[in-house]
Amino acid sequence: MPKAIKATKKIYASKTGKFRSDTLHRKRGSIAFSTFVTTATPTATKIEVIRSGMAARVVDDMVEYLDVPKSVIFGILHTPESTAHKLIKDDRALDSAASERVMRVADIIRIAEEAFGSREAATKWLKTQNRGLAGATPLSMLDTEPGAGEVRRLLASINYGGVF
Repeated sequence: MPKAIKATKKIYASKTGKFRSDTLHRKRGSIAFSTFVTTATPTATKIEVIRSGMAARVVDDMVEYLDVPKSVIFGILHTPESTAHKLIKDDRALDSAASERVMRVADIIRIAEEAFGSREAATKWLKTQNRGLAGATPLSMLDTEPGAGEVRRLLASINYGGVF
């Protein structure tokens, strides 16, 4: 069960897309992964979220959203399983590198959902081997920016009818 805290730091408000000081009792890690998928987040906000670190609990949201084992998410985030479990248990934040990977995955999923028209079709495509990626799944490529660039290129081809 997440701990309730009296927050005196900046909290991301998904409805306004801005950070605000929060002095109310809130659950830590209340920003769901789906918020970043469904809402185009301004670059300045992304940078602030990445620098401050996302709550490690976002791993559970990613697992649920993508319907994949936690080990897949740990691989994408380059976070050892034991470290991630400890961060989640202690209600702590991911480091900036892992937070950036979470944001990258959310951005790619949003693009895929636009290309395929639904969450189900997009997540199925992300988890299916692709010849354009030498047989790798698009999801497995998201752990690096060059890999994500290749996935973006494929999605652009799908969106705009181009060749890859």
